[in-house]
Amino acid sequence: MKSFAFAILLSTFFLGSVLANPPALNAAQAATIAQEDLEARGLQDKVFIAQVIYKKGGFGSKKSWEIYWSESFPAQTEGRNEFGARVTMDGKYTRLVR
Repeated sequence: MKSFAFAILLSTFFLGSVLANPPALNAAQAATIAQEDLEARGLQDKVFIAQVIYKKGGFGSKKSWEIYWSESFPAQTEGRNEFGARVTMDGKYTRLVR
């Protein structure tokens, strides 16, 4: 019973901290930025957004949204493939390649 009460208390604390500090940029805005990048390159008919994940950040990293494409494709860097984009809370983005 004590562990159940502790779990409820802990989840309430984390939920409260998330609600108190919502992301500066919401998921829809991040997806719009990523979609505009696809459209600017003429890829909107071949590749679409498959997944959007919120990254809270941690030691040495900032809060961001990671957007993953439905399929990877050749990146501008030869021999590498682009698989998504990372959008930071200020609206800047970088393409994710491997």
